[in-house]
Order: sequence, then C-alpha cells, then structure tokens
Amino acid sequence: MSPPILDRATYSSIRTFSSARQHDPDRSTAPASPPTEKDVPFPAEWGVGWRCPTLMVGLFLCGLLLSVGHHLYYNSLDNTVVNSAEQQTWAIRIGTGFAFLVKTFYVAAIGIAAVQQMWTTLRRRSMNLRGIDAMFGVLNNPINFLTPEMWVFASTLSVIATISWLVPLTALVTPATLSVNLLTKPNITRAHVPTVNFTDENFWKSWALFEGVGRIENPSSAISRLFTAVSSSVAVVPFPPPFPNSSYTLEFWGPSYKCQTLDETIAEMKGISFTNGYDRNYSSFEDVWHQLVHNSSDDQTPFSAVYRGSAPGVLNNTLLMYAPGENTASDHPTDKTSLVCQLWNTSYVLGVNNTDGIQTLAPISIDFVAASNWDDTAGNEIFLRNDGPEVNAGFYITHLLFSALISGSLTIGSTGSLVGDGTPLMRSGLFDCPELWNGTYNTIVSVVESDSASYCRNKTLGRALEDLSRNFTYSLLSLNAANTSVPVTVYSPQNFYAYNRKNLFVAYIVAAGVTITCIAVGLFALWDNGVSHNTSFSGVLRTTRNPDLDFLATGYCFGSDELTKEVRRVKLRFGEIETAPQTFKHAAFGYEDSVTDLVKGEKYY
Repeated sequence: MSPPILDRATYSSIRTFSSARQHDPDRSTAPASPPTEKDVPFPAEWGVGWRCPTLMVGLFLCGLLLSVGHHLYYNSLDNTVVNSAEQQTWAIRIGTGFAFLVKTFYVAAIGIAAVQQMWTTLRRRSMNLRGIDAMFGVLNNPINFLTPEMWVFASTLSVIATISWLVPLTALVTPATLSVNLLTKPNITRAHVPTVNFTDENFWKSWALFEGVGRIENPSSAISRLFTAVSSSVAVVPFPPPFPNSSYTLEFWGPSYKCQTLDETIAEMKGISFTNGYDRNYSSFEDVWHQLVHNSSDDQTPFSAVYRGSAPGVLNNTLLMYAPGENTASDHPTDKTSLVCQLWNTSYVLGVNNTDGIQTLAPISIDFVAASNWDDTAGNEIFLRNDGPEVNAGFYITHLLFSALISGSLTIGSTGSLVGDGTPLMRSGLFDCPELWNGTYNTIVSVVESDSASYCRNKTLGRALEDLSRNFTYSLLSLNAANTSVPVTVYSPQNFYAYNRKNLFVAYIVAAGVTITCIAVGLFALWDNGVSHNTSFSGVLRTTRNPDLDFLATGYCFGSDELTKEVRRVKLRFGEIETAPQTFKHAAFGYEDSVTDLVKGEKYY
C-alpha cells in the first residue's frame, strides 16, 4: 500500500523541521514541534519486488533466444546457393539485426545489474562527488573510467561497466560468420553426347573407298588421317564435351584386338587346315606362321630380323607379329615375341571427364563379346551379299587400317643398316616397344636407338597394340557421327553461403557468460540492498531529501558539469541520516559523518 499524500499542515511541519536544522550549523537544537510518526504513518517499503529481477533475467533470456535464432538462421543458409546480390544483402542485414538485438538485450540486463551494484557500493562506503558522478555516468560515458575513485572504491562496478562496453563487440563478430564462397557443385542433366554406333550404316559409310561394283577397296583419307593421328601420338583424339566442366558414363559396342602368344594359338588351332581361296593350302596354323611371318632358320641368315608382321587373308581379321627383342616387362622376357591378335566385338563402358579444357577417359569395363570370325571377302562385299549382322563393314575398315600398320618387315642388313617395308610401324608408338629395338643385333643400328619404352603403352608390344585399338575406337567419338542422350554431371561454379559456427558460438557464449555473471552480481546486490534501485530523476530526487545537500547545492542549482575542487571532494554516502532529536528514521545521501548504515527491515520515512 502506497503512503498517502501528506496534507499541507504535515508538509509545513516537516519543512519547518528541515529548515531549522539546515540553519543550525552545530545542530545542537531542534525545531520546537518536530513531526512524529503519526504525522507520517507510512514508512518506506522494503522489498525487491518482481519487476527488477524479472526484467534482468527476461532481458538475458531474450538475448539468449535471439542468439539461438541467429544461429538457426545462418545454419539454414549454410551451403545453399546465393541466388542474387539482393538475397545476400538481406542475409547480412538480418544477421546484423540479430547481432544488434542480442547485444542490446545483454547490455540492458548488465546495465540494471550495474545500477544495483552501484547502490550497494554507495551504501557501504563514502565517496566524493567526483566518484559518485563517475559511478552514475560510467555506463554512458567511458571518460568516467579515468576517475581513480571508480577503480579504488567501486572495482566491481567498474568491471561490470567495462563488460557493458565490451559486449557490443559481438555485433562486429557474429554477422561476419556468414560469408560467400565460390564453389564448384555438380548438377545432373540429360544431354546429347557423341557415341559409337557401328550398327548404323551412316556412322561408318564415309570411311570406305568403293570399287565400281560396290566392293570396299580401301579406307578413306579422312579415317586414315584419324588413325595416323592416334597411332603416332599414342593418345586419344579429344572430342567436344557437352559442357566445359562435366562428366558422364558412356556405353557402346566397338572393335578392339585381343592378343595371345603363338603357342596358345597353335594349341587352340591344332588339327585345323587353312586355305586362302587361291589354291594355297596350309596344313596347320603353325604352317601359316612359318610361311607368312617367321621361320626359325631366318635367324641364321646374315639379315637379322628386327620385326615382321602380316595380316593374312587366310585368317579371319587376324594380325601376326614377330619381334626377337628382349622385354623385361613381358611374362617371358627371354623369349622371342610371337603374337596373334584377332579383332573382337567389344563392350565398352567409358567414364568421360572434362575439367578446365582437359579431357580424361577412364575405362570402367572392357568385355570381349565375340571374335570377328568372318573373312575379308565377307567384309569387302558387304553390300553385295548378306552374311548376317555379325559381318560389319566398320570393323572390316578398322582391320584394313591396322593391317596396313603392322604388315611388313624390318631387318638389319649386312652393312648394319635398317632395311624393309615397315615404315608405317616406325611412325607409331609401337616402334618404341623393347621387343623391336632390344635385340642382339638391333642396338648397333642408330635409327633404332631407343633407351625407353615411353611410347610403348602398357610396356609390351601385344598390350600396346590392344591399347592402340581401343584408343582408335575412343577417337571415333571425335567424328561426332552419332550421338546419344545420357545423364551428364555438370560442374559449375556458384556462390554458396558458408557459415562459421565456431566463431558465432564463441562470441555468443562469451557474451552470455559475462552477462549472466553480471546478472548474478546484480541479483546479489538486490538482495543486499533490500530494494530495487534505479538512476531516474525521481530516484535521485527521493534519495537526496537531506537539508545538508540543499545547503551543498547552493550556487550549483543549474546542475552543470563544472564544480569547484572543494565541492568535488565532498564525500557522501547513502544511508540513515542522523537527526537530533531523532523522531523518525530517514534514508538519504548525506555527509560522511552524518550517515550510518541502513538496517534492512527497519522503518525509514
């Protein structure tokens, strides 16, 4: 219950008492009729109430919830695409808004705690006016930190005030925890890409040169140039990507050679005789080899063999190669190399990757499906006869290209010169295989000098030929003669939000920690004071009802900053004012020697 408004008579009596005491310097006498308790029946009420602690804790909780909201908002943006500059601007604006609201609530809570601690300090000790002014203004004016009395007599308040000034720094750190990074992210889309399609006549028809009656005579110059580029560069001719930075998987059927040793082939062909259709018969595969490629007696002649190769029509799409050189990478490094390579229909699964203009191919699987077991007559007369779908003119033209490459011989003549008709082979990477240049006599020939197998892919002649056939099939993609639609993973640079949780957590946890520490100090100060205080005008007005202060304020009623040294040094304290005679107790600021400690629970008027 609030005390009633005093009537005019009671107010006059109190004023007379105060005036008499003010004009009595030695305070030895008192007014003739001092007021009694019945004149002021309601003393000042003790009690903290619910508003001040609720406000402190409520402001802290609001700041805490907003900091969690700031984290959730930035977390929702993390690793998402920045769609526009306007969106990015608003993200920073909202984050900055969160940061400023958090610091505002925390500073407000700390400010209330600081006020309670200030009044606790003013109750416990006397302080000169300069120090009191600094205490009242330190939350608004940092210059007050330079007042020595602040640190000597109000160190706890000084620490709280310092925290109040530093907490807003979180508003500089937390908005910047959201940044924008340029990242390359995948996006899957369907697109048309080049493919290999031997079942389509339009894919390979331009490769052939025809005789007048419709037979395939030779490969065309266009496909020959492509084959030469592949064989000489030992690399796949690149083909256009669907997107600059992309990758996809391509499946198709195409030709490739499968090589095995002569002994393995002889074992498979045992008991089979061969004919070339021109009254030339061979009793066995071994007979074909000796007659067309190599006879062991040749090694005893003055002309030592460096290489011999043939593509006999008596065999279906088959290449025969012989080289006497030693290759340590071979399964049988000390044996002469005798190879039989046949063209196969092959299933390819190919991974294609394009990154910054560089194309790389990664074979995922290569499966031999069926050998091309049809003769050259079926191949060159494909338009004149129907031998079934297994006969493919594109495969036949491919075999013609490889036949021209490997057919011929190279030998070392009596003068040590390299002679023969193996010039096409010498222009390819196959010529770098050790089987050709690492023989007994070969190293004396300067034209064959080669101390490495850098162009011999897969290190042996047989595997190098297989690799060349696959590279040629891959290079057919550069013709763009057929296409298919496949899922393509496109890697495009985009702006993405990046959220640094650690920095935001550290900033807000530190701010929340120091704030709750200040609130704890403020709550203890509330309990110690017994009442909740503030620094409002009415609060100052009610705590300075002391005639001594009226006398002290004479000549300074404007309240300006300028005070004389004498006035600034006057020490005041908030407590119980000693009156004589003491009719009722009164609490207010007073001189150091006229104030005693307040007793919580006592009646003060």
